[in-house]
Amino acid sequence: MPKNNELNGSLKTSPDNVNKNHSLLEKREMILSMSDSVSSKDNYILNLSGTQSNEPEFRVCTGMSDYSCVVYNVGEKLTKIATLTDNKSPIVGTKFSTTSKNILYIATSTGGTTVCDLRAKGKIVGEFKDNSAEGKLKPLTSFDISIDDKLLAAGTEHIGGDAFILFWDVRYNNSKTADVTTNLLGGYWESHTDDITSLSFHPEKQNCLLSGSTDGLINMFDLTQTSEESALTICLNTESSVDKIGWLDNSDVWCTTHTHELQLWHHEDAIPFGKYDRAVVAKSLNNEHVENCYLINMHNRSDGEPFLLAGSSTPKSENLNALAVESDGFKVYLDFTENEQLVRDSWYHTKSGCLVTGGESSLLNIWKPTEEIINRMEKKSLSKLNGKTSIRDKGNRAKPY
Repeated sequence: MPKNNELNGSLKTSPDNVNKNHSLLEKREMILSMSDSVSSKDNYILNLSGTQSNEPEFRVCTGMSDYSCVVYNVGEKLTKIATLTDNKSPIVGTKFSTTSKNILYIATSTGGTTVCDLRAKGKIVGEFKDNSAEGKLKPLTSFDISIDDKLLAAGTEHIGGDAFILFWDVRYNNSKTADVTTNLLGGYWESHTDDITSLSFHPEKQNCLLSGSTDGLINMFDLTQTSEESALTICLNTESSVDKIGWLDNSDVWCTTHTHELQLWHHEDAIPFGKYDRAVVAKSLNNEHVENCYLINMHNRSDGEPFLLAGSSTPKSENLNALAVESDGFKVYLDFTENEQLVRDSWYHTKSGCLVTGGESSLLNIWKPTEEIINRMEKKSLSKLNGKTSIRDKGNRAKPY
């Protein structure tokens, strides 16, 4: 098993490393296009997922703190189409099939992932679970579906000395002869030493998987390999506890930590090319109370450029902003002035440029860009976050392990 080096080097940044096109980054507002109170205010929206397509209309699912899921159609109107109440434990996450807007996957902490058909009022039509060890399900903490909709991966808590990444073949589960008690393909359990908090398949390469854990590691796997040791191609040490991970582009990744730090990595480097702690976020948001600022999610805009969604609380308001990364911190370039809740999750629809948020007031908000913002994004292509920098020079690049 490749060993991970400790990251003792200081961060090297360069102005070329970040966005410098301020003509687009002037602060502007997102319009609250549609909103709905999903449930009572004591029932939080904890996670969101949606459907991507070339059409401006899409679907979105809210995972609630009472274990239910509510599905909406977002078009000219915001229409509730299903409420799913079969879950008996906290929802780890939800994902729509990449090939059908009517198929929804729901993973719960007790160890099962169900497949629901929205054409049949959310009827459960499939199930993925692992009861290979004395019939006991492993508690799940994360999951994802590959871009070709063929493979499901789920991360578990650290149990019995191991933390597992489990794999199922989605096509096998859909076959008429499938036995849902034995449809587990296999798993990895040597690459992480604590709860696996986040999994993310590559947006184009179906056999490439990222994993993040409270052990501080971000691992990249090539699933075409026949063993876990061979599959582990990259191991990055955040020196923190990983909350969420995702892809900036084909080779770069982002990570948020449980201490509300943002890290940006090129997968072949041993140190992040961007590292921004909570104090930097608070400064950008003009909030003197660092503990009242929080990171929500990282998204890629329709023009391919990423932004960080962050919130800050004051005695009078719950503020929400989109931040662009700069060499010395962040620049607020989008305000969500009509936000009225502490936001727990967000999802971005690439085609329309709409951002969906949900949070502790049980409000599902659909934010729409103005025509001015859309036109500017169409006309301008911002420089990539990971442009030419000294740490990406092959002669000076430290290996990730």
